[in-house]
Amino acid sequence: MDSKIILKKIKPLLPHFVAIVSFAILSSIYFSPVFNNYSLDQADSGKFQGMSREIDHYRTTNEEEPLWTNSMFGGMPAYQISVVNKNNWLSYIDQTIKMGLPKPVAILFTTMLGFYIFALCVGVNPWIGILGAIGYGFSTIHVLYIGAGHTTKMNAVAYIAPTVGGLILAFRKHLLLGATVFSLFLGLNLMANHFQMTYYLAWLLVAVGIGEAVRLLVFKEFKTLGKTIAFLLIGVVLAILPNLTNLTSTLEYSKHTTRGKTELTIEPNKKTKDKNSQKGLNKDYILEYNYGKGELLSLLIPNARGGNNDYLGSDEKAMENVDEDYVEQVSQMDRYWGGQRMSGGAFYFGAVMFVFCFFGFLFYKDPVKWAFLAITLLCLTLSLKEADTTNDFFIKHFPLYGKFRDSKMILVLLQFMVPALGVLFLDRFFFPKPTQENLEVEKKSFFMPKALSVKKKPLLITSGLLLVFGMTLYLSPGLSGSFMKKEEGKMFNEEIKKSKDNSQQVEYIKGIKKEVISARKELFKADAGRFVFLCFIACGIILSTLYFKVSKHVLIGIALIAVLGDNFSVCKRYLSNKENEEGGYEKYTESSLGATPGLPKKADFFVLNKEKKNISAFNKKSTDLKSKMVNNEPYNLMEDEEDLKNLADFGTLNLNSNYRVLHLNNPFNESNTSYYHKSIGGYHGAKLKRYQELIEFYISNEIQLISQQIGKEKNNLLNMYRMSTKLASLRSLPEEQQKKEMQFIYDTIAVKNIKATTPVLNMLNTKYVVTNKEIDPVENTNKNGNCWFVEKLKPVGSANKEMLALKEIDLKKEAVVPSSQIKKSSWVKDPQDSIYMTSYGTNKISYSSVSKSALPAIFSEIYYPDGWNCYVDGKKVETFRANYVLRGAIIPAGKHKIEWRFEPQTFYTASTISLIGSILLFLGCGFVFGSTAKKRFSPKA
Repeated sequence: MDSKIILKKIKPLLPHFVAIVSFAILSSIYFSPVFNNYSLDQADSGKFQGMSREIDHYRTTNEEEPLWTNSMFGGMPAYQISVVNKNNWLSYIDQTIKMGLPKPVAILFTTMLGFYIFALCVGVNPWIGILGAIGYGFSTIHVLYIGAGHTTKMNAVAYIAPTVGGLILAFRKHLLLGATVFSLFLGLNLMANHFQMTYYLAWLLVAVGIGEAVRLLVFKEFKTLGKTIAFLLIGVVLAILPNLTNLTSTLEYSKHTTRGKTELTIEPNKKTKDKNSQKGLNKDYILEYNYGKGELLSLLIPNARGGNNDYLGSDEKAMENVDEDYVEQVSQMDRYWGGQRMSGGAFYFGAVMFVFCFFGFLFYKDPVKWAFLAITLLCLTLSLKEADTTNDFFIKHFPLYGKFRDSKMILVLLQFMVPALGVLFLDRFFFPKPTQENLEVEKKSFFMPKALSVKKKPLLITSGLLLVFGMTLYLSPGLSGSFMKKEEGKMFNEEIKKSKDNSQQVEYIKGIKKEVISARKELFKADAGRFVFLCFIACGIILSTLYFKVSKHVLIGIALIAVLGDNFSVCKRYLSNKENEEGGYEKYTESSLGATPGLPKKADFFVLNKEKKNISAFNKKSTDLKSKMVNNEPYNLMEDEEDLKNLADFGTLNLNSNYRVLHLNNPFNESNTSYYHKSIGGYHGAKLKRYQELIEFYISNEIQLISQQIGKEKNNLLNMYRMSTKLASLRSLPEEQQKKEMQFIYDTIAVKNIKATTPVLNMLNTKYVVTNKEIDPVENTNKNGNCWFVEKLKPVGSANKEMLALKEIDLKKEAVVPSSQIKKSSWVKDPQDSIYMTSYGTNKISYSSVSKSALPAIFSEIYYPDGWNCYVDGKKVETFRANYVLRGAIIPAGKHKIEWRFEPQTFYTASTISLIGSILLFLGCGFVFGSTAKKRFSPKA
């Protein structure tokens, strides 16, 4: 082929190369500390380390995948934590797209690249596509979720844009290529394993699909419509098949989680349970993080409600005009006054991009904008806490809607549609496309994409309206709503009532309230003024084409800089590279320190030294594990050999023992305990519903009893210290210092044994209770152990009776069972009968038993019917649910070897289908993309 022809064909690839390089550079600049041995300080990533450590170590030391873990909540399937399905080849595509970049860089890069692919699919000029991709990538939702460690969510979001692009491409004369792009990126979105994001994506796909179908129907292109739908459905199937393992396992598991139905009809206080909460999540829980009144303005004005939770005193400009008499009190007030329980930052899509989008809604002529408009209205409505009637309707009647928390996350669709419509408008504005002009098309122009033909007057009026809107908010902030949270207003009113007899105090309280409102207004006005300025720039870019002879490429360049400067600067408010006083970075931690959620403390070592004595060849197993750990992240980032040895010791302990630890400090919202031990608590968005109900009915109360008992014993010991000569020296100290010293002594007093009555925690084999990780834990000598024989089974006819019966019987001698699972109630137990655990594994636990007669055995393991099977001497036996959450089986008389094996047939079957699906999808993509490239670069093209 002639070199000139080659150059001619390669030249169009230049903007694509620029796009990829630009996205990689901008992502790297934004997260630059990760290239300097730092990692993002992500709260949820630390929690993930805890919940996944047992799985990770089992995978490292065995050739099979762990499908169950006992690290949290007494045990749960590993499907929603960290299961690797090697038969899903889409993971290799995902890795290729991310080009080996560090995780936060890779996610942001992929997000921008995904939008760029969308832009190409809808025929947008590549340079405008780059502009839109940068605006989309630096929407604050992305950096907020990346900063919080919501990795699966962001991986799903990254593939929303190209999936929509593929759908539109398929409907618009590029059927095979579009369906393939659609299928590939829908598959990648599913593989990310965040079904809430996929669920919202489905809404957008359906809306766009309906719009495109109507367009084809109007023009009587029935054959084209039928073919398109058929190819897209095939694309959906090919996207699902490689992900079938995870999809089917999740579907199976979801029935047993807090998002599924419950058999209980009563609350712990014995009141009747609300019917909606019986079906899934509670409405208040779903809407906890939804927007309050006026908070939607933060999409345009980041500080419309203060942005993020922080002290007002942290913003010097907001405090500049605060009366000196109130500075101290005002500085301690929250800068955020919106309706969410808490806020990490505003969901801001960019004022400049919003202006382009607004012009698009008014002047862009394409049926896709009506689909966008419908979904936009839905997003705005469902994101509001005040729209509880609409949300209530969707929760009750719309399939699956009530299964997801924080419905405000539907705004991820809006953050895509804003730049999408913005670039579609800019493309048509700067690069008008020819259209058919026949009468038939003109009659049906509502359904036909058309070239822009906008006159000066409409553009001027639109620009004026935007600027007037911004100026109005700037000059009259009160129009945006209240500058006080409801709770704050109540607090001030109560304080005023308390001080009604003291007029001076009342005036002082009113003064604080007034200054808080004034400071928050300053925050609002500063960003409202910023919005006006950016509107002026964006409108100026559009209007300059009417009044000045400026190159459209220059204007696109100015628009790109404006969008980048706008979005990038707001993102930096919430996640910046700002250095701290120690020479590091505020939002980052050294990679070696970030490799673990926290190094082991005295309480952990106490348990390690107690338990490792029971593990044969412990040191050898630990050395073997360490040799494998050092080759994998994050352990290869650690420099201290002693820390590595300790982590290997705890890993070995975790893989070869099966006791449980209760951490009294917020046990059901932390997973650090799970990093070193098997925890009674944990952190996960989809814990088993039965376990959650057990927490509500019993465990929380028993934890309170333990805390009270430990506190009482500590106070007794402290009083003994007070009376002793040991504290005589303290009496000479100032009273405040005495209190601090006494508090320190109180905190470091270790109680040896639990005396409180805790039958449920005992049956869960709670062996240690941690009050303070810097002191020895409390040992629970009343625990039931890993397994035990009982003499009686109490059959009950309902879940309510099953739950309530737990407090009526001695759980060491009896067990509660559903009457449908077992009939016989009495058994004869000899004092010499015994059963005990012999080996532990995530997928298999072994026991030995000796008994003179057949007996019911209760195993301190969580009951999960879809996978756990019991074998006695290799023969499968019937099992039953005991004590609402545990496993039980009748063990024959004599000496036996018992094994519980996790054998989820759904997973195994789906894994085989996943491999077949991966092969089919890869072959399809290879053929279509290969044919397209060949056609593009052929000599005749």
